[in-house]
Amino acid sequence: MTGAQDNTQRETTPLRRDNSLIRPDRASAVSPEEATRPAFAAPPRQDLPPHPEPPHPDAPRPDAPRPQVHQPTSRQAAPVAQPRRITSAGWLLRGLGLLVVSVLSGLIWLMLKPDSGEEAAPPPDLPRYQFTPIHREEAFQGCQNVSTAKIKSFFQKQECTHLTRALYSTTLPDGTRVLTSLVTVLMPDAATAQQLNDLTTKDGTGNIRDLVDDGRDGTKGMPALEDDAYASDRQFRLVVIGDSAYYDKNTPKKDPALLDVTREVLKLGWPQEQTPR
Repeated sequence: MTGAQDNTQRETTPLRRDNSLIRPDRASAVSPEEATRPAFAAPPRQDLPPHPEPPHPDAPRPDAPRPQVHQPTSRQAAPVAQPRRITSAGWLLRGLGLLVVSVLSGLIWLMLKPDSGEEAAPPPDLPRYQFTPIHREEAFQGCQNVSTAKIKSFFQKQECTHLTRALYSTTLPDGTRVLTSLVTVLMPDAATAQQLNDLTTKDGTGNIRDLVDDGRDGTKGMPALEDDAYASDRQFRLVVIGDSAYYDKNTPKKDPALLDVTREVLKLGWPQEQTPR
């Protein structure tokens, strides 16, 4: 080209890096070629969480193990206490304790119960015959005034507490009519009642007169009661005396049918004694 200068290669001196001022311990570990590249901050990694703030000195560390506290929840039932087993000796002690309490209770009741002075009547035992009352009387004049022989002497030493005399009629299964006398004598205690009963069961000791013997109103024409079917019994403080005879025929001595009737009428002893007038 006209006026143009020839292209000649310019002589230049290559640049050299002086590393004499760089401390050996601070030397870069990268190569000289990479040292001249611009450095950019590496983008944050998406798969790593941000760096957490340091925990407070008093706060527990997140990675520290939590203390185990066993508390019942809706999924974990509370522990059930197992009942204690009672040994044979324990049952024995309990039984002895109950026995002692029962004995003490009985003693306290006996000490505190009111003393009526009279024994309770036995439970009623119904006789096998149907006895129809004819006449009943209470001897307010005392037992010795209606008694004879040794029995009268006995009541002079120990008078009875109460006396009732009554007459009953009954009919045997074959239709035979029977008259029965029942006398109840209430004594002060069981001991004197036993003495009286022992005396009445002996021959030749006398007796307590029945209403037919005394000729009470309404007894005229009734058969005589001559101890041919006699029986007696002591029921606590009460002495019960019975005798029977046939209405329409002679009364044999120790007749089995009449004796059975007399023994059955003794069951009416307490009911007759306690029947109010």
